[in-house]
Amino acid sequence: MSRPVVVIVEPYSSGNMYAPALRRAGFSPCGVTLRSAAPLAASFRAEDFDHHLEYGADDAAPITPELLDPVLDRLRELAPVAILPGEQHGVRLADRLAAELTPDRANRPELAAARWHKGEMYAAVAAAGLPVVETLCVRDPREAADWLRDRGLEGRDLVVKPANASGTDGVTRHPGGAGWREAVTGLAGSVSRHGIRLTDVVLQEYVTGVEYAVDTFSHDGVHTVTDIVRYRKHSADGRMAIYESMEFVPHDAPGHDQLLRYTRQVLDALGVRFGVAHTEVMVTDRGPLLMEVNARPPGGAQPWACQLATGDNLIERAVRHLAGDGAVRLDYSLEMTVLVVFFSVRSAGPISGIDGLNAITELPSCCHLKVNVKDGDEVPETLDLMDAHKLGVAVLADPDPARVAADHLAVRRIASRIGRPGGLTVDTAAVAP
Repeated sequence: MSRPVVVIVEPYSSGNMYAPALRRAGFSPCGVTLRSAAPLAASFRAEDFDHHLEYGADDAAPITPELLDPVLDRLRELAPVAILPGEQHGVRLADRLAAELTPDRANRPELAAARWHKGEMYAAVAAAGLPVVETLCVRDPREAADWLRDRGLEGRDLVVKPANASGTDGVTRHPGGAGWREAVTGLAGSVSRHGIRLTDVVLQEYVTGVEYAVDTFSHDGVHTVTDIVRYRKHSADGRMAIYESMEFVPHDAPGHDQLLRYTRQVLDALGVRFGVAHTEVMVTDRGPLLMEVNARPPGGAQPWACQLATGDNLIERAVRHLAGDGAVRLDYSLEMTVLVVFFSVRSAGPISGIDGLNAITELPSCCHLKVNVKDGDEVPETLDLMDAHKLGVAVLADPDPARVAADHLAVRRIASRIGRPGGLTVDTAAVAP
């Protein structure tokens, strides 16, 4: 008897964890790859898949019958039981394929654009009556002047971001509104770091608070939560989303009931009914406000770190459900405090003294250190999450949160001595408890 087929569209980054998990559960993995995503191609492992189909365009191209029909015809032969995106640029195609081939395990097709286009996303959440950040989607900065005046945002801090990019690519902050016109003009029609042509640009008010990411697996419109992480980020030269660390926190901590209720309402507003999602929310003095929803797994090593923290992750939970687990829990238990620390540099140039990072491995809570550069490498100034991943991460884990907090500060002290102006990281004072 042949094994049931599950399709992963763009199985890159953490999406490459699907295929091994599916094989262990008795499924036959099928990978569908688009023409773009060259920076992520190294994370694709062809040997993990029983079938591999190539889609003849990138994520920015219109989905036409000429492109779609050959893939649909081949997948109909395979009769997949589920179709899931592995990476952001696979969300649009996976949604379309699922609506055609696995409608009982698909999201609402009429809201498809709201799950990948940030302008449509905020509009759909607002239409559902939920609070959102003041947002305008534009292609020309001349479209925004009246809106800024009418919303009372003239002279206020603003954020500019691409409507169809991911991983903090192109996100900038503009204190007092300075430079937002140039940022919009520079993004519209440009090409992202993943090789995708950017179309619309989102202009928003800048809000402050504590930022969280809520990871979920949904089935039949029920949104189960696999983890909550709290982000620490910092800004540099207008770049506002440089990751410093992320910490896994309990689902039942004070205030998290409101955070989770809002997250589930957002997923409903975007028509999410089946699959995983990574939802970023800022808890402000106005309550929770959506930053963005990514209807795919979180990137990098986050599912692996989640497994360490909770004994589970959203990819494993999705696979268990497909394998017939009818007792998918709605929440999770935090078994260990886990903190992922990202490295960054404040200026471009050669790096030296990398061996000094080995001292991090001697910290009691250090369970993983990954360094992706060596002495003499030319490194760019860290401007976004992709730059940070190119440098590396340290992962701290311990049942005692105080031990992790102390070792976090020690990581910063060690990294600050690495040979770049200002060291490899932000000031330790910026992360003090």
